[in-house]
Amino acid sequence: MLRRAREAGVSGAQLETAYDNTVAQGLYEAEGFVREQFHVYFHDLGAGTFAGA
Repeated sequence: MLRRAREAGVSGAQLETAYDNTVAQGLYEAEGFVREQFHVYFHDLGAGTFAGA
């Protein structure tokens, strides 16, 4: 997903998990996503225009 987003010029990706889905949260954090409020994760891809997922 992140590779395709970068290739498309997208500036970031946002994911959401259930509050108690610690497995997904750990995976997203391991991939470089940063937790924002309410377990929403955003991954800055560095360039381009943001397109929500």
